[in-house]
Amino acid sequence: MKITKAFLPLGLAAAVTVSVVLSAMIWTNPAQYERNRQRSSNTPTTELSTRPQKDVYLPTQVVYSDANGNQELLNNRKVNLTTELREALSKWELSRVSKINISSKSAYMSYLTRKSSLMLSYASPINIKMFNTVFSSTLNSHATRFSRIVVPLNDTHHIYLLDDKDQDVYQVSVKSANTSAIRKIMKENLFRINVKMQWLSDSATAYVKSSVAVPSYSYLVNQQSTDYFTTRLLNKGESTNVSAKKNKDNTIYSDGASRQLTVYNKQGTALFEDYSALQSSLGFSQALKASYSAVKAIGIPMENLRYYGYSSANSTVTYRSFVEGFPIFNQSNYGAARIQMLSQGVRRYNFSLYSLQVPVPTDKKSVTLPGTQAVIDQLTAAGYHKSKISSLQIGYQWLTSSSSDKVVNLTPTWYVHYNGSWKTYTQLLKQQQ
Repeated sequence: MKITKAFLPLGLAAAVTVSVVLSAMIWTNPAQYERNRQRSSNTPTTELSTRPQKDVYLPTQVVYSDANGNQELLNNRKVNLTTELREALSKWELSRVSKINISSKSAYMSYLTRKSSLMLSYASPINIKMFNTVFSSTLNSHATRFSRIVVPLNDTHHIYLLDDKDQDVYQVSVKSANTSAIRKIMKENLFRINVKMQWLSDSATAYVKSSVAVPSYSYLVNQQSTDYFTTRLLNKGESTNVSAKKNKDNTIYSDGASRQLTVYNKQGTALFEDYSALQSSLGFSQALKASYSAVKAIGIPMENLRYYGYSSANSTVTYRSFVEGFPIFNQSNYGAARIQMLSQGVRRYNFSLYSLQVPVPTDKKSVTLPGTQAVIDQLTAAGYHKSKISSLQIGYQWLTSSSSDKVVNLTPTWYVHYNGSWKTYTQLLKQQQ
């Protein structure tokens, strides 16, 4: 009895000590603790729905010019308009690509405003190789870059590929074409905005001619777990121990070798860095292909994802989510995902933890936005320089609902690319007050 009483305090003290040690281990390294059993069994990661490359690299804007030269920005709220047009154009037999000499900006603009034509535009250039992937074609001249596809509806022998930067025009010969499918699509109940192609800085822009009412939306959102991303990016099905370090504003997960994932829970974003890349630099075609593979590897939903930008300075590709034909700009500071492939062989992926699920009923009304010139006039009157405005785009602002953190409100507004960054025109105007 005396022995038992003597050892009882010692046993309790030991139990408390073990408990404290285990608690400290869990607190300082939660990733290893939470995923230890999963990693030892190599449980496969749940695969989210992905989209083929030809869908992610579809054009993002469609402008129609009628027989009188009137132009409309088109969208279909029931089906994906660019998918329909891609299916129609994929049946055309294309052959030779030849460059046309263009003498001036006005001569180039005549192609953008060609009567009885359809123009499919990209937010950033692609090349012939990617065009072949998207439109099931076999054109050569793979290095040719362009951001617009002009399809004459009164000439079935040619289409044109245009690049605003150098006012390059390429003529593509068409052996077999039928515009009936496109004309049928044009008769559908489309959302139409009156526009006029005009120059803004060094690129052409579809100027919205007058005020326009654009609908607001509300969506259920999903936040993918940190465990999901660490398993895909750090563990990759291997028996790898992942350490975690909690900081004030983020948590850093590491495989202890060359890969690191930083999660910013407050902002709902993450940064993945991989220092083990074998190839130090990538060409344009390689960057487009590799960035798509990277997005698939991350595992973010791709249902609404579109290619939106490429920077040759650091081989960076940007993707944005689209809703009803318009991009979402502040899903994060860079969109839905930004894939950087740096010259030192470093790969850096910025992406959002949040994704849209399904639309929910909302009592929010459409927002009436001013025309393009009216926006420019307001900005210049406030002291901004038009020369520093490189682009204006109607897009959706991602705003968390005050009633539920599971719902996000998408409010349409004008986004202005000013002095190298995207901001809403109302934000810019408030800064000058």
